Amino acid sequence: MKTRILIIDDDKDFINDITILLSQEYECVSASNSREGFRLFHEKSPDVILLDLMLKDETNGIEVLKKFKTEDDHTPVIMITDYSSVDTAVEAIKLGASDYISKSPNLEELKLLISRSLKERQQKYHTKTLIQQSDSKFKAIIGHCSITRKLKEQISLFAKNDNTILITGESGVGKELVARQIHKLSNRSDKPFIAINCAAIPKNLIESELFGHEKGSFTGADRRRPGKFEIAENGTVFLDEISEIDFDAQVKLLRVLQEREFERIGSTKTLKANVRIIASTNRDLKNLVDQKLFRDDLYYRLDVLPIEVPPLRERKEDIPALAEHFLKLSCEDLKLTCSGITDDAIDLLMQYNWPGNIRELQNKIIRASILANGEAITQEHINSKLLPGNYDFPIKIDEVPKNLAELTEIKKNISNEVNRVVERSFLDYLIKKYNGNITQAADAVGINRSNLHKMMKKCGFKKSNI
Repeated sequence: MKTRILIIDDDKDFINDITILLSQEYECVSASNSREGFRLFHEKSPDVILLDLMLKDETNGIEVLKKFKTEDDHTPVIMITDYSSVDTAVEAIKLGASDYISKSPNLEELKLLISRSLKERQQKYHTKTLIQQSDSKFKAIIGHCSITRKLKEQISLFAKNDNTILITGESGVGKELVARQIHKLSNRSDKPFIAINCAAIPKNLIESELFGHEKGSFTGADRRRPGKFEIAENGTVFLDEISEIDFDAQVKLLRVLQEREFERIGSTKTLKANVRIIASTNRDLKNLVDQKLFRDDLYYRLDVLPIEVPPLRERKEDIPALAEHFLKLSCEDLKLTCSGITDDAIDLLMQYNWPGNIRELQNKIIRASILANGEAITQEHINSKLLPGNYDFPIKIDEVPKNLAELTEIKKNISNEVNRVVERSFLDYLIKKYNGNITQAADAVGINRSNLHKMMKKCGFKKSNI
């Protein structure tokens, strides 16, 4: 679709001449006064505005420029002036105009100004986004175990082309980090990486967030706003928790994947989407498709290059390196002395199952670094926050069962052993919470005080534990 130019000038002969000059390469719409200009601005969503500096209606060009910039600071405005008003044109540039041209412009010069204005607009989007990216803590994937090496190889391979990627994995495994690494290794690395958490955006606003909107297109739309796909031009859009996007937005997203185009809400103008799309989810999208909760055509468009990020419990060899990395980051952020982590503390981290994955590990290290207060992190700093009942404790079988009776007996003994571990974790939590007050602890959980004492005795819970 051609670039659309709005010409606002009270000289109809000039409008006719400039339209003839530009119409082969651009779509031109025109207005002879500011009121008609604003109407076309809202209806046609022009890419560039050519504005007469000396309009003869109730407002001059400077006032119109100010109003345009108040409503939409992204659309470039090129002022049209005569030589006697160059000083005023310079003032207009200070107020946000992109440039100015004379009433008898050189065609090639005018085309150059239009092209430059559009590039500057996109550069504003990119600069803002790249500044945000430069402040990010997302550096690299930490770890060298075989599973992690395989993940890194897959990332390097998929980064070399522009096909859509679907990243799956449990919450907290680092799906966004994987997406950022793909962008960093791609030929789009110097362009924006726009991350969108689909689960955090209200369903009635997701289309506006992705595709943008025009002023007045819905309640609260007080100005035109570009969407993430428009801002990410030539870069990467990361759709986190894609399973949460509603059906209406799924239809539009499917069109972006198929046709590489979209419209802002309230606009009929089609925009091109030159972006690489990476999506992620912690849910089974195929299962959602079977339940009619997710479009099957969109699923197959997303699942071109699948990457499954393993949970931390499957790559425990990476925990020491991850812990050291997070300790260094937390010490930098909190302005603390970094004294390392003891071997015993690392052993304890290795025993834990990490249901919250890498995100949980990072949170535990942050807390431990605060408790350590400049000293080395020990088991005490770690153990004080680990959730009870999540340890990988060994189950020892002294003798392999030879018959059904022996199997039943061994299973019974193991079951009792597991029960004691869970009960002891429960007691440990309860006694600490109520500062050793058995009566309060028993009342809080609805158990008889004497029965709580019996449980403590059965679990070997001594007075020294209180």
